[in-house]
Amino acid sequence: MCNSKTLGENMETIKKIKKDDLNTFLKFLDFLNEGIIVIGEDKIILYVNKYAEKVLNIKEGEGKHFSDVIKNNYLYSIISHEYEKDIQEEIIIDDKKFLVKIYHIDGKKFVHLTDITPFELYKQAKKDFVANVSHELKTPIAVLKGVIETLEAEEKDKGKKKFLKIAEKRVNQMNSLINDLLIIARLESKEDKLIKTKIKLKGFVNSIFEDLNPIAEEKNVKLINNIPENFVLYADENKISILLKNLIENAIKYNKVNGLVKVKAFKEKRYSVIEVEDTGIGIPKEALPLIFERFYRVDKSRSRNIGGTGLGLSIVKHIVEAHKGKLEVESQINKGSLFRIKIPN
Repeated sequence: MCNSKTLGENMETIKKIKKDDLNTFLKFLDFLNEGIIVIGEDKIILYVNKYAEKVLNIKEGEGKHFSDVIKNNYLYSIISHEYEKDIQEEIIIDDKKFLVKIYHIDGKKFVHLTDITPFELYKQAKKDFVANVSHELKTPIAVLKGVIETLEAEEKDKGKKKFLKIAEKRVNQMNSLINDLLIIARLESKEDKLIKTKIKLKGFVNSIFEDLNPIAEEKNVKLINNIPENFVLYADENKISILLKNLIENAIKYNKVNGLVKVKAFKEKRYSVIEVEDTGIGIPKEALPLIFERFYRVDKSRSRNIGGTGLGLSIVKHIVEAHKGKLEVESQINKGSLFRIKIPN
C-alpha cells in the first residue's frame, strides 16, 4: 500500500498502473493523511478521498464538474490549467499552507494535497533562532576581536604573539560566519528591500578584483575581466557586490596554482547574464544540486584547510532569488566550474 510519505515519490509507478487496476488502487487512498482528487478528461470528479473532503469541505463531489466543487480560487485556477504537464504550487486553505501537486495519468488529473504548515513553522522558527543568536553574538565577538588586536599590537614576546595571531584568525572566522548568517537572515525575512541602480559592471568587478588580489597572488591565480566597457547592470549594488565577491573568492580559493578566473557579461532578450569561470578542482555531478544549501561542503577536509563559512553560495542563491533571477552552474572535475547569473533587465 502507498503511504503518505511515499505517495509523491511513487507517482511514476502510479502512472504505470493498468486502467483496470486503478479503481482498486483508489480504495487504499482513503487511509492517507493527505488529500487526493481524481478528475477525468471531461472535468468531472471521479474520486475524492476523505482527507480532501474534510480539508476542502466537499460533500458528495464525485460525479460533479470540478468547478461546482472546488471553491478555493487559487486551487481552482491551478486545476484549470490546460497544459499536460505536472504542476507543483503552494496555497493557503483556512490559514494552513498546503503543497499542491497535480499529475497527469491516462488523461486524468491527480490532485495531491499535503499540509506543510508544521514544516513551514519549523523552518521559520529555525531561521528566527539563527538570526537572533547571530545578532546577540555580534557585539561580544567585535569586543573580543578588538581586545586581541590591542594585545597583539602591544605584545613583544614572539611566542605569545603567535598564539594571539591564531586567536585573531579564529575570531575573524567567527565574525565572518556571524556576518554571513545575518545577511541570510535579512534576505530570508525580506527586511532589505532591493535598491536598484545602474551599475557599470566592468569597473565594479575591477574593484572586487583589487580587494581579492592578495588571495589570488598567494596561488598565482590570474584574474581576467572580459566585461564590455559599456555594460550596465540594473540591480542592487550592495547585494551584487556580495554575490560577485563570494563567487570570485570561491573561484580563487578552489582553483589550481597558476590558474585563471574569468568574469564576463552579456545581454540576452530578458536577462543580463554574468558568468564567473575558473580552472579549479571542479564539483562532482552528484554534488551540484546541493552546493547552494547552507554549510554544504563537497570536500570537508579541503574546505577546512581553505577556510570560509560554508554560506557563500547559499547567500548567492538568496540574492539571485531576491532579484527574481536565475542561477546555473556547470562543472567538470579537475577542469573547473562556471557559475551563470541571470538578472532580469
